[in-house]
Amino acid sequence: MVELRRRKRSFKFSLQVLSLFVVMGAVPWLGYQFISEAKQFLDSGQLISQEQFGRSVANTFYNKKKSLSLSLAAGAPLPKTYLATPITVDGSQQDWQDQSYRMASFPQRQFYNGFGFSVAIGERNGSLYGLIDVRDIDPDFDTGVMNDFDSRDHVRLEWVNQRGDIERVVLVPQQGGFVAIFRVGANWRRDTMDRFQAAPISAVMMPTLEGYAVEIEIAKASLSQKQQLRFSVYNGTTKSGISSMGSSKGFHSLNTSSSAANRLLEQLAKSVSYIALYDVNFQLRAQTQNKPRPYAKLLETTVWDDIVGLLDEAMIVLLQLSMGNNGDELETQEELLLFAQRGELAQARWSSLGGGGFLATAAPVLSDDGSVIGIVLVKQSTDQILKLQLKSLQNIVLFSVAGILLIFSIIFFLFWRLAYRVRKLRIETANMVNDEGRLVVSRIVGQVDRDDSIGDLARSFSDVVTKLHEQQSFMSTMPRTLSHEIKNPLNAISTSLENISDYPLDEEIEGYIDIAKRGLHKIESILSKLSSAANLEQALTNDELEPLDVNHFLTLYCQHQHQMAGPDVVIEYVGTKKAAVVMAVDYRLEQALDKLLDNAKDFHRQGTPIIVRLTADKFDWFIDVENQGEPINLDDADQLFQSMVTSRTQASAGGVGHFGLGLYVVQTIAQFHKGAAQVANLPDGLGVRFSIRLPASLI
Repeated sequence: MVELRRRKRSFKFSLQVLSLFVVMGAVPWLGYQFISEAKQFLDSGQLISQEQFGRSVANTFYNKKKSLSLSLAAGAPLPKTYLATPITVDGSQQDWQDQSYRMASFPQRQFYNGFGFSVAIGERNGSLYGLIDVRDIDPDFDTGVMNDFDSRDHVRLEWVNQRGDIERVVLVPQQGGFVAIFRVGANWRRDTMDRFQAAPISAVMMPTLEGYAVEIEIAKASLSQKQQLRFSVYNGTTKSGISSMGSSKGFHSLNTSSSAANRLLEQLAKSVSYIALYDVNFQLRAQTQNKPRPYAKLLETTVWDDIVGLLDEAMIVLLQLSMGNNGDELETQEELLLFAQRGELAQARWSSLGGGGFLATAAPVLSDDGSVIGIVLVKQSTDQILKLQLKSLQNIVLFSVAGILLIFSIIFFLFWRLAYRVRKLRIETANMVNDEGRLVVSRIVGQVDRDDSIGDLARSFSDVVTKLHEQQSFMSTMPRTLSHEIKNPLNAISTSLENISDYPLDEEIEGYIDIAKRGLHKIESILSKLSSAANLEQALTNDELEPLDVNHFLTLYCQHQHQMAGPDVVIEYVGTKKAAVVMAVDYRLEQALDKLLDNAKDFHRQGTPIIVRLTADKFDWFIDVENQGEPINLDDADQLFQSMVTSRTQASAGGVGHFGLGLYVVQTIAQFHKGAAQVANLPDGLGVRFSIRLPASLI
């Protein structure tokens, strides 16, 4: 039952410690859950905010089909589209009907019905295609002199090639849709150029109600990377022309952007990262430009900065892995644009392990009839929310670690304080008892004035110590008290027996009187031994240790004991040939040896000697008293040196009583000399050896 209770207590304590760790571990977990909920709230708010912003941008372009086309100024780029379907160069405007709103008209005047032209340009499979629609009420398709083109209707086209040189061609429309193509020089004359070098362009003409249209194809490799071109149309009747650059001598750079749309987007794109405007064919018409970040001056970083940077990156990766997409969001920009093309608003979240995530929203641009005329794509970086989450996570981790360390510090301090107080109580309790096992104090002083559990324990110990000290004091004075109290009756009995002996008595009465006298003598002997043992410790405090040659002392002592023992007991001494100096009191050693010899005489086998032997160890001298006889049980050896313990089953010859005080006296005297008393069986098992160990003196 005791073991079961201990196990239960141990389990309960372990459970309490485990509960403490669970509670402390729940702090960062709750903080993480708070961040997760806060992230969902922030993400939802950002989604709603960006959805509203995307709709507002789309409403800005509501029914503004012209804003998707280029509003040209002098030197402005020409609009270019990426053609979704193949183009056949046949002069027909059928292939360009869907691109009509992207055509740039010249001259740039509204409601101009006179001579002029418009240009539409597209790109597909490494070639540039163009449609030049000329407004001319009296087109001239007759063949004339081909060296001077001033008197003929013709189209002039210039571009910058890969080498940076200007290429010039003249397109002269002919009957039957044929277009004569001539490479010309800077003075626009044919005779200055190589007649056998073909121009890298093909063209076909088609008459229209307002004039004629010329459809062209130019290899993209013939143009520079900027794709710079310039168009001019001349009327042979009036000998006048209109240039797409007006009076400027520059070139147009082909562009898919819309200038009007770009201006609108630049005004709107102050609160988001990126806005793009697409047509229904997913061609980019306008976009905001990312402002380049100024390069920060590189500073030398410390090892701590590098470690903090690595930790931040690791925590960002952890945030993105643990708080990633919900799994139901769109993944590609093409899917977003497809949804918006069908008139639906779509959103997606894109993230990467290294940061730089984006929230994208695609909103359709509608016209009055409800059809989709364009798509607005809004991208907003999620780095700000991610940094906010990272900062929150770092704060929670910091506060959690600081809180846990603080809690551990408080717990450690409390346990250390308790352990320190318990240790002081243990030391004080251990010092209450001397080497002989006797109490040296009557109460505990430390911790008894505290009002906690340890104070209660100390007071309980102090009460127990006080009672034990009182009991010990009583037991120590009991022999003297008994001796004092019993001596008076004994003296009366002894006097009475002496007086009775003066009268004439028969033999039987005298025998009884002798028995009474022997009993009286035994009682007096017992009282004397009890009194001597009780007063021994107090008497030893008054003795002073002096240098003593134990070898010389034992030689004289054994000679005297051998003479006094009689013919039945032989006492032999086996010593050394050198002096054995110890610090001792000679008559106290003699008192201890008397007890050992008395014990050996009582237990030795008749006809065997009692040997007193002096041996040396490294730092000690050993006085051994050996006798042959029954061996002792070594399991009970330590108890033989305690007070009132004996192994005798009967009194010795002469009727002298034994109460286990002899070996107790030997142990007490040995400890007074900084030594000890020991007992062991002889190696052959035929006897017993009692030893007194005394420290050797260096004097």
